[in-house]
Amino acid sequence: MMQPTDRPDGHTDGFTDERTAEILPGLDLLRFRSSGRPAAEDPRGARMIAAVERGFYEAVPTGAALDQVLDLDAQDQRTYVGVYEAGAAPETTEPVGTFASFSKNLQTGPGREIEGFLISDVTVRSTHRRRGILRAMMRAELDRAAAAGIPVAALSASEATIYRRFGFGVATTRRTVEVDTGGEVALAGPVSGSMRMVEPKDLRDLGPALYDRAHRQSPGAVGRTAAYSVIETDTWMSKNDGKGTGVLAAVHHDDGGTPRGYVTYTFTGWDQKVPTVKVGVLVASTAASYRAIWDYLIHLDLIRKVEWGFASDDRLLENLLVDPRRVKTTGHADQLWLRILDVPACLTGRPYHRDGELVLEVTDPLGYAAGIWRLTVEGGTAGVVRVGDAKTELETVTADLSLDIAELSSVYLGGVSAEMLRQAGRITELRRGAAAELTALLAQDRPVFCMTGF
Repeated sequence: MMQPTDRPDGHTDGFTDERTAEILPGLDLLRFRSSGRPAAEDPRGARMIAAVERGFYEAVPTGAALDQVLDLDAQDQRTYVGVYEAGAAPETTEPVGTFASFSKNLQTGPGREIEGFLISDVTVRSTHRRRGILRAMMRAELDRAAAAGIPVAALSASEATIYRRFGFGVATTRRTVEVDTGGEVALAGPVSGSMRMVEPKDLRDLGPALYDRAHRQSPGAVGRTAAYSVIETDTWMSKNDGKGTGVLAAVHHDDGGTPRGYVTYTFTGWDQKVPTVKVGVLVASTAASYRAIWDYLIHLDLIRKVEWGFASDDRLLENLLVDPRRVKTTGHADQLWLRILDVPACLTGRPYHRDGELVLEVTDPLGYAAGIWRLTVEGGTAGVVRVGDAKTELETVTADLSLDIAELSSVYLGGVSAEMLRQAGRITELRRGAAAELTALLAQDRPVFCMTGF
């Protein structure tokens, strides 16, 4: 078995495969590291990828496309977890349950970050539902992350009702927008610097560098997966054998000639009633760069609509334009779900812009974060002390708020209001006004947004 000192994210050279026999009746759990080798040399990795793709009703990659996926997963240092029929050989059998995890930093505020345990590729075969497979995989991996000292787990969910039972709460949202660019359209603010079209492959080094700058300023952002190296360079082997699919790209340079942001986009074709481009990746490391990129997009020749599926929910885009009604929101979605594993590490690992003190009574069905915690902020620095639990008080203390770990995880970054959750009946206020105080204490100096998927 993996020892508590082993790392779940690839940082320990001594990682060995682990098989746990019959975690559930008739089933085995196997944990192994993504190897990065071609499918012909890594049949169990190939069958893991096939099971994941089938679970999401996607085409299963083969040949060079499959080799590319295996390589990208290895770059992320992913650990795979597969649940198999008891005694099945993973080299010749697809798992009936899949789970992948890897480590990336979560930005908790400008200049501050903590390590995050990112969860992805979670599937359970329809023929094996309601047998506890997801619970077994999730509990085993959260135990492993907590033992390794990783303070928070994160995921993005395809279904909204599954993950609260494991203590996850929605911390950031995103939306899909359409921008009407026909006729006279203009930005309300100044535009500086210059935009230059480039080949998508030119973003191979520039893209990660600019994303890193933007990520460090954005609470809620996580380090990007290796897949973005082929997404923004238009080199997916599963699409046109990596020869490109018509993605266009442009880079913004400031007045001094330094690159500050970039955008990729695709023309949807002349068969559309309204000539449209779809934004793929948009990264701006400065406010001026964000304005310049949108000035570029709304003035593309012959185009009358710009669509984007990864816009923030802060109405910044509307306020860019002289006429904000040109922006139409066509969909909302939750984006980043968080699950706090270590309350002191998380609450001391983010910035604060006001002082205050609150006592939080946190319930946690899985036990990682349960307790009564005193949060004290002085001079922008937090201190967190456990002052009691549900059974035995360590000192005489009265909590100000009572909340489940899912709610604490939601409000942690400041993008979700504790007062709003109180009004929704999800937080119990034990002292009048305490929820509003927690909202103010956790407020950020800029919008909270997860800039990437994983």
